[in-house]
Amino acid sequence: MEKKSLIIGAMTNYDFDKVAPWIKSVNECGFEGDKTMIVFNASFDTVQKISDSGFNVIVFDQDDESQMFRHETPAPIHIERFFHIYNLLKDTWQDYDYVVTTDVKDVIFQKNPIDWLKANLGDKKLVAGSEALKYKDESWGDENLMQTYGPYVYSIFKENEIYNVGTLGGTAEYMKDLAFNIFFNSVSRPIRIVDQAVFNVLIQTQPFKDVIKFAKQSDGWACQAGTVADPSKMDTFRPNLLEAEPIWNGEKVLTSNSEEFTIVHQYDRVPEWRAFIEAKYK
Repeated sequence: MEKKSLIIGAMTNYDFDKVAPWIKSVNECGFEGDKTMIVFNASFDTVQKISDSGFNVIVFDQDDESQMFRHETPAPIHIERFFHIYNLLKDTWQDYDYVVTTDVKDVIFQKNPIDWLKANLGDKKLVAGSEALKYKDESWGDENLMQTYGPYVYSIFKENEIYNVGTLGGTAEYMKDLAFNIFFNSVSRPIRIVDQAVFNVLIQTQPFKDVIKFAKQSDGWACQAGTVADPSKMDTFRPNLLEAEPIWNGEKVLTSNSEEFTIVHQYDRVPEWRAFIEAKYK
């Protein structure tokens, strides 16, 4: 029997409008597999709208008095999401060929991500999307790497190209274990926001390094607009970019080769993109 694919996201303290572009783009990009949203804190109404959009919804404690689903945890959502992704996949990964997980507040799919994975992974198992900068040239990431690991690890990885943890995809078993490793290497760190640094150290060391497709922006997997298109930062970033900037044609975000990106991440950093996308998916 042919296996399905899965797209999974996680959210907390958002209403439906905040995640509508992500949800609607999943539904309109040609994807035909399972769709799941992990919901930490949201109203009954929001959860119902997500469910009505064709998504399986994972919720936690039901508070009838406030009409809310709630889940309080010491771990930030961007860390804990990987525990729940692993927890879902450890029992179901054999049902799936590919799994994609992305951020949900600032991501849309322009094309079916499974098509890209089938066409481009080759003998690799996972894809990591480049931010087109080295750690030492991106001030937030540079400081985050230092705070997460300290000076010894920082000195080893500061020259490395940054790959974004918010646009992940790959074969189901490897996505399962990547989620496991991100989560359990992120807990008990000295700062809360560590998933990006942890992901980058994991994928640029063995055994993950050999199974990663390190995708340039020009490969069309994901546009990371925060480093390649944010107008408030481009004067600083542009001299150090490792490849050409994306193209906006008024409706789509294109690679420097004029091909549509599959995923557009951090579109809200670019006012023109944000206005168009929010109007399109309103």
